[in-house]
Amino acid sequence: MVIRNLVIALFLLSLMLLTYDSLPYIPFSVYRPVSMFPMFLASVLLLLTDFRFKKGDVFLLLFVMYSIGHSLIAAMTNGDIGSSASHIVTLLFGLSMYRVTVYVAEQARKDPDVLKGIAKSIAIGFIPPLAAGFLQLVDSFFIRSGFSGVFTGLFAEKVYLRRIQMLSGEPSWAAIHMLSGGLIMFFLYKRGFRKQLLLFVATMSLMVLSFSAYAYSVLLTALVIYVLATNKNRGKMLAVLAVCAFVVVVGVPYLIETFRISGYFTQRFQFDFNQLINNDNSFFIRTVFPAIGFLEFARHPIFGVGGGFYYTEFASLLQQHFSSGLKFTEVYDLVFNKPDAATSRNLVSKVFAEEGLIGVILFGGFLVSIFRSCGANPYSKFAFALCIALVMNFDSYAFLDFWLLFGFIRGGGFETEASRTGLPVRAPVRAKGLMPPVRPIYSEWRRKA
Repeated sequence: MVIRNLVIALFLLSLMLLTYDSLPYIPFSVYRPVSMFPMFLASVLLLLTDFRFKKGDVFLLLFVMYSIGHSLIAAMTNGDIGSSASHIVTLLFGLSMYRVTVYVAEQARKDPDVLKGIAKSIAIGFIPPLAAGFLQLVDSFFIRSGFSGVFTGLFAEKVYLRRIQMLSGEPSWAAIHMLSGGLIMFFLYKRGFRKQLLLFVATMSLMVLSFSAYAYSVLLTALVIYVLATNKNRGKMLAVLAVCAFVVVVGVPYLIETFRISGYFTQRFQFDFNQLINNDNSFFIRTVFPAIGFLEFARHPIFGVGGGFYYTEFASLLQQHFSSGLKFTEVYDLVFNKPDAATSRNLVSKVFAEEGLIGVILFGGFLVSIFRSCGANPYSKFAFALCIALVMNFDSYAFLDFWLLFGFIRGGGFETEASRTGLPVRAPVRAKGLMPPVRPIYSEWRRKA
């Protein structure tokens, strides 16, 4: 019982620290969520419990073992043990986050107090970042002095001028937290935690006002995947998808024009692909780097280039096929000055490039097993769709939000009474005044019989 409580406490601490992913005091990498350390410690303590992986997790375990062994072989070939070690560490952290979340989700199904703890931790974890986000909103659109950067700089290594990044290291990372956290908030609200509604509305409002093209793209992609994956409520979800698409295509450009919002990101809502690929450094990287990963897969289709070694053929392929991007400073530096820092910026591309067809089959098997765990649960299905969409611009195996949502799905954390019984959930209504007597129909029937 003591170990169980410690694991749950460390998990709840991780939720409280979810959005702090680039503290300036521990610069061991670009993406460094503080939450992964309590998760890893909880995973170690989990060895002292009776927790066991689920049946479908064999694909994930085989993938991790294959990826580690393959990466070590590639390290000897390339003479670079550092890249392999970094790759292995992220894999182990990701596995730790997943197994801890599965365990806590299972406990939440049995113990209502665990679910209450999750609700409190989500509130604690999101209220300060949301407050910082709205402060950045006022600074960006009205005051425009940059005063909010002083506070943001205490929690994030890099501060973006006139962007909504909350207390995260990147505006796109902040969008990831708002989307995944927003889903959990809405689920908790539906489970009876009414205060989560205000938090959910604030989170979604800030996400819309962040004018993050990445956030909008992820949300629309997740909705498309959800519509394709579900049979129930398809009409309603198509209507929601249409409304969201209208807001992005028409509403957002209108707001940008009305409030005279300026910044390089506003050009993305002109939807001119040629202009973006030639003038937007971030758009070029998000589009071309994953494409290079698939070119590497075409060269090494069976085994890939090895975990952590995407960069080995990156420079040559970019110069061969996408040399126009060398005019961007970040791209030029990755080609000529820091080639080992190049990454695919997309987890799907990373798996194809580094693990080849063998890794794709193993990781794909894990994804299929997760999807089957969703059953008919709409929250689990949308969480699955959101995870697939989130990795469009993220390639780290230490991606906390990704494993958090998958762990909730596998552990049944999104289950409601309706998903278990197939019956609608109805909150008990307390009637005013005296209750009328209940007629003992069953007893009368027995007496008459």
